[in-house]
Amino acid sequence: MSGIFKFRAILTTLILLVLGYVALWYTVGFRTQKAATAALSGWLDQGIDVRHGKISLSGFPYRLVLEVEDLNASTRAEGLHVEADRLTLISHLWTPDHWIVQAEGAEIELADGMIAIEEDFLQASYRLHGGDRTVIKIDSAGAGDMQLKNPGGLPRLTNWSLLLGKDNSDTSPSEGLYEKRTLEFRFFAEAGQSTLEFSGGVSGPALSDWSAAELAEWRDEGGLLEIDDLNWRTPGLTLKANGDITLDGEFKPLGSASLTASDWAEVSATLRPYGVLLNRTMPEQTTLMMQNGSAMVGNAVALNLPQVVETRR
Repeated sequence: MSGIFKFRAILTTLILLVLGYVALWYTVGFRTQKAATAALSGWLDQGIDVRHGKISLSGFPYRLVLEVEDLNASTRAEGLHVEADRLTLISHLWTPDHWIVQAEGAEIELADGMIAIEEDFLQASYRLHGGDRTVIKIDSAGAGDMQLKNPGGLPRLTNWSLLLGKDNSDTSPSEGLYEKRTLEFRFFAEAGQSTLEFSGGVSGPALSDWSAAELAEWRDEGGLLEIDDLNWRTPGLTLKANGDITLDGEFKPLGSASLTASDWAEVSATLRPYGVLLNRTMPEQTTLMMQNGSAMVGNAVALNLPQVVETRR
């Protein structure tokens, strides 16, 4: 074969490959855009109030980029409420189980507003492992623009990240007296020279909302919030803790934890402005007991505990 025919064959092959890639990108892109629109519509059938503006597709040729404008979504009992001026989802043809999510002008409320935050820019990573395990990482993308609206009065976080792992399988057995962990988490935050990090998990039935009925089922079926390791460090102290928490019949926290502090006088002075009353002199290691609506550290009541959900009499 002469040189001119070889060149034509190579050029034809390249053109076919390019056309094939273009066709594949638009096929997958439009299919993904359609699936995202259908998923948002399907939330309505699951009792989620969701409203949004235009959903657009871009990113050719290297990325798949879906942009959702003016997203507003909340569960029926306000277990979760999310607003974002713009939500951007980014992936590639060769990584269909991995998405980067960026939210601009985000407002998030959890547990009927018990936790409420505002972030100018929020970033998350969604990855599916083995078809039955979801891993989500959410962080501040290095920007110190997070404002904690509720609970108020806490210092502004300069950097933070949250790692969530969810087991979607139905085959894992229960562990001991409790259900298997359906959610695992690891949290890290900085506020000036202070750092807080903790890890643990949630066992029991998965919660789909923040209502008395859902929480009662979770509690009665062995639901447990487990803090495996908590570390709070400032230039003047180190506080460590681990323990388990569930709910009592009045939907108030019930459980116990082990506490170890390097300087209880410093812990007491730091937490007193937030309504936590601690003795200034205690053994280095002590216990936290949560029962009958009170949190007791040592032998003294440190804090009155409210209901985590309103109940009708």
